[in-house]
Amino acid sequence: MAHLHDNGYKYLFSHAELVQELLEAFAPPGVSALLDYTTLRLENGNYVTPAMKPRADDLVWSVELQGQRIYLYLLLEFQSTPDDTMPARMLQYVAALYDHLLRSKAVNATEGLPPVLPIVLYNGDARWRQSSELYDLIRVHPQVLKAFQPRLKFWLLDEGAFPAAELEDMQRVVAAIFCFEHTPDSAAAKRAIRNLADAVAQSPFKQRIDRVVTRWIKHRLQRKMPGLAVPDAEELTKGMEMLETNIDRWEAQAIAKGMEQGMLQGMQQGIQKGMQKGVQQGMQQGMQKGIQQGMQQGEA
Repeated sequence: MAHLHDNGYKYLFSHAELVQELLEAFAPPGVSALLDYTTLRLENGNYVTPAMKPRADDLVWSVELQGQRIYLYLLLEFQSTPDDTMPARMLQYVAALYDHLLRSKAVNATEGLPPVLPIVLYNGDARWRQSSELYDLIRVHPQVLKAFQPRLKFWLLDEGAFPAAELEDMQRVVAAIFCFEHTPDSAAAKRAIRNLADAVAQSPFKQRIDRVVTRWIKHRLQRKMPGLAVPDAEELTKGMEMLETNIDRWEAQAIAKGMEQGMLQGMQQGIQKGMQKGVQQGMQQGMQKGIQQGMQQGEA
């Protein structure tokens, strides 16, 4: 899968229903049950970090938890490899969020700042082994300084770390999306798309998310399988049979094209080797002939 940072996930998780799906299936233990999902609200995500760098690619939602509003910072990480500095980066983003809330007078500092749940959604192929805690990045220091070191921990969702069977058993839309993102071949991709269609059909939010998910899967398929004919159906379930047929055709054409390219490449390599061998033989024959002529002239 190409790890290009596009707007696909931002499009998906700009919808409250899919954010709820994400949290219900993948939030830290004990959190989801405390959230009032009817209060989910998409906040302005355009902040400036202390390093004066704008952050417009991530999403910030707020939701009520036991009567108080908390903030969810959803960072969409499309790097191909994990980032050792992520805890420090997240500290900047959370600080920028607090700065925005204070400057806009959305919160009153005398009443206390609202809690923030930082979430990193990572979809790289390499597994994330790095720490999610800022304190782990700080060098060993005297105990007397411990109390003065900043602490922050983010909740990591490493999509590829979940076994495909586990994601399929969840029967959740977001779980099926994660599964599709890490399919190794077209057969697995078809199975993942079928599971995604089934999850959408069973979702209580079907009427609101079907078209959203369908548009996203079309976009991703065109990136994963260039040239694939994607049906125009606005509902994923209605276009499944045609889509599976088109994937089979695409795969057959890709195999045939690969065989053709392989044959042409083999022929070109054979011709080049033949020419090189011919040149080498000609040079050897010429050198031998020259040596013989020289020896004959010397004897004369």
